[in-house]
Amino acid sequence: MKSFLGGARTVSFLALFVVCASIAANKATFAAENYKFKMTSYVPLKSGTWNNYMQRFINSAQLFTSNKVQIKGYGVGVLAGPFDAWKAVKKGTADICYCYPGFALNTDPANGILGGMVGGMPMEEFMHWYVSGGGLKLLQDFRHSQGLHPVLTGMGSTEFFMHSHKKVQKISDLKGMKIRTAGAWADILQMVGASATVIPPADIYTALERRVIDATEFITPATNIKLGFHKIAKFIIMPGIHNPSHMNEAVFRLSDWQKLPKQIQDQIEAAGIYSAFRTAMHMGVADVAAVKKLKSGKNTWVTLDPATIAKIEELGRVWSEQAAKKQTAKGNPWMARVSKSYWEFYDEWKKYGVYRHN
Repeated sequence: MKSFLGGARTVSFLALFVVCASIAANKATFAAENYKFKMTSYVPLKSGTWNNYMQRFINSAQLFTSNKVQIKGYGVGVLAGPFDAWKAVKKGTADICYCYPGFALNTDPANGILGGMVGGMPMEEFMHWYVSGGGLKLLQDFRHSQGLHPVLTGMGSTEFFMHSHKKVQKISDLKGMKIRTAGAWADILQMVGASATVIPPADIYTALERRVIDATEFITPATNIKLGFHKIAKFIIMPGIHNPSHMNEAVFRLSDWQKLPKQIQDQIEAAGIYSAFRTAMHMGVADVAAVKKLKSGKNTWVTLDPATIAKIEELGRVWSEQAAKKQTAKGNPWMARVSKSYWEFYDEWKKYGVYRHN
């Protein structure tokens, strides 16, 4: 009897060991399973923009997934250019593109709103729309229709209106100018008689220096001061009503995304929003410091007159309405859906947000 119990006890301990070993093995297998991706971007590797936007997303994805997701980043031009990055993901040249939607305006004008709209929402309202107001769901549905999946990331605030060789204060001052920009603002500039040039970010400085263009805008003051636009263009024009806020997306192939475990998907999405917030907060503080430094320099500062600001706000809505009608006539519903959601959210915020201090 004693021997039986001892044998039973031995069997029980053995069984328990096997179960524990099995659990440990399963955990080890899960922990050892890494998801590796190649990511293209629209700026040079290790640049200031890279570090605050792209690298911050890469680091956050690794942090939130306990290093299960490993993203190798590539600078602009290695895997794809800034304007064909979505295609590179579809083709398999890259697994992820860290993209600014405005660069894909010619593919679908809805991208012009999704990246941040002329005369539209400032950063706080824009973030609310995306995170809790239906914007992210629209973005996801839109990209899914293209065989892609977007992760919201890389948000930021207002840019300078432009660094310019010419003084600009009224809407008529824009006529005849050659201006580097992207997104819906490129179309709207043509509506007021300017010539818009979409130049890759890495080429902006040279174009401005050689006066291939008369003026440029690009991201925010903290980025501009590092790039040195103020050293070659006399005038700094504000406020950045053409782009009160902006958003970037980390875009995966939908088929790849759907193969990921739900927990990994959720962690990457959370990492995207976290990095978007951190990018925006870092940029806001850095922008104030940049303006403080620039104000002590030799540039001439110009503020757009109120009528010009109002006109640009109006033209943003006009462009949205016209683009929505054209796309709807072609059987494409996305511009109308995105435009309706965006502007209705903003109008409601302005109407009922009167209790807010700001």
